[in-house]
Amino acid sequence: MKSYYRNLLLKCIFTLLVLLKLANASENEQHESSTNTGSPSDKLLVVTEPWFPYNYVDLEGEVSGISTEIITSVLKHAKIKFKIDIYPWQRSYSMALAQDNVLIYSIYRTQEREKLFHWICPLISSPLQSVYKLSNRKDLHIKKEDDLNKYSFSITRGTYIHKLFVNKGMVEGVNLFLTSSNKSNVQMLLNNRVDLLVEIDEAMEKMLASLNLPSDTIEKVYTLKTEDQAELCMAISKGTPSYIVDKVRSSHQVLY
Repeated sequence: MKSYYRNLLLKCIFTLLVLLKLANASENEQHESSTNTGSPSDKLLVVTEPWFPYNYVDLEGEVSGISTEIITSVLKHAKIKFKIDIYPWQRSYSMALAQDNVLIYSIYRTQEREKLFHWICPLISSPLQSVYKLSNRKDLHIKKEDDLNKYSFSITRGTYIHKLFVNKGMVEGVNLFLTSSNKSNVQMLLNNRVDLLVEIDEAMEKMLASLNLPSDTIEKVYTLKTEDQAELCMAISKGTPSYIVDKVRSSHQVLY
């Protein structure tokens, strides 16, 4: 009987030692996972807007474009997992402001936005932004910047151009009408709901082609001044771990 109890006690002690060893191993594994920069948290949600030729959905339904190719190559080089989603600009911008581990592109770097993100610049050379009207609108005359305030514009909400024009004295709902996308701006112009819009040449040509309209349907009447053209970048949300930002910045410097 004594031998039975002794053996039972030894089994209990052995089982306890095994459980303690397993618990210690699990604790060490969790610690290594939390400190390892290759952990599952090493990933980014990448957001953008439809803006040809920099970021847009191609015929196969994939997010493509000049800027997209750069973002993809940088994040692959940095060995960071990512997923790219395309939304209206205001939604993408709000996500980048509110959530951690979000990268947004192609975004203009401005003084107002400077402290809101981690900036990695330049992404691409900033394209010239120009003012367009319908070619048949012979009543519109733009000779200098001050003339712009005489007419109504359709502008994408929350964009750099939106803020720029507000700072120049335009009033929302009076001569500045806001939409969710560049495509909507073109529709507003074509329907004579506004006088003018702001866009880049490539995007304008692409949108007209998608509507089966000739390129001379719309006419360029003014190009924004150099001082009104901001740097085009990628930006990472403030709550993102610094080592992820450093990885992206380092890969950008190596590749570009």
